[in-house]
Amino acid sequence: MTTIDVNGATIYYEEHGAGEPLVLLHGGLISSASWEPELPYLTGEFRVITPDTRGHGRSTNPSGKLTYPQLADDVAALIGELGLDRPIVGGYSDGGQIALELGVRHPAAARALIVAAAHPDANAPATIEATAALLGSDDPNAPDIEHVEAFLGGFAEMIKSWHTGGEPQWRTLVQLTAPMWLAYAGLTEDEVRRIEVPVLLFTGDRDEMVPLDMTLSLYRALPNAELAVAPGADHAGPILPDRADVFAVAIRDFARRHAQAGQLPRAGSTTPGFSRQQALRSSGHRSV
Repeated sequence: MTTIDVNGATIYYEEHGAGEPLVLLHGGLISSASWEPELPYLTGEFRVITPDTRGHGRSTNPSGKLTYPQLADDVAALIGELGLDRPIVGGYSDGGQIALELGVRHPAAARALIVAAAHPDANAPATIEATAALLGSDDPNAPDIEHVEAFLGGFAEMIKSWHTGGEPQWRTLVQLTAPMWLAYAGLTEDEVRRIEVPVLLFTGDRDEMVPLDMTLSLYRALPNAELAVAPGADHAGPILPDRADVFAVAIRDFARRHAQAGQLPRAGSTTPGFSRQQALRSSGHRSV
């Protein structure tokens, strides 16, 4: 078992493949095991590093709290401890939120970010409603754990098995996740605009937690964003095995173009890091 100590927590992580480093962050209540369907599409070209965030899977959480800023600080520390030179960092759902926080709190940590099914406005009505529906409560201090398990349906036992601390770890994780989800302050528009590295936004067109119009608003706010949409996919769709290829191909394409700083573009291609917004500004047009 490969672990590393960062910020007082012991973080479990796995490495697969070889090449430019690509750090992938899982969603809330799950673990790095959720990336297994995407790995076959990525490990032939990249050194894929998949940590369990603190309190999840095989990682510890002595602090007894979960916050997105802390999780982003952990990722920055992990990058430093592993000696990675500005890897590409991507995340799904909570992992995408951590990637956004990383871009704000540690702007030099990653050369590019992948933000899937996440948005900086934590108080958006659709997000609050969908989160409360999952937790069975809109009270940050009173999640209904049995309701969460019923909501997860046939996936519940598999997801719980990913957390090696058994039932106590699972119940603690749900209890600590609820306030992180429901009481998160989010990021301001000014903070988002300060994320200058290339960002791939990925979403399902039927995402009920982060609806497509929210992702579009983030796309317009970021100075150097790209957008990919999975057709017919809800919030969980992009990480399920039957749609993993759609998400993985988008990750691979983006990572290929942005992994190596200073790499010259091929003939006929666009310059890496030169965004749609920058192109519109340079031509005198306004982005919509």
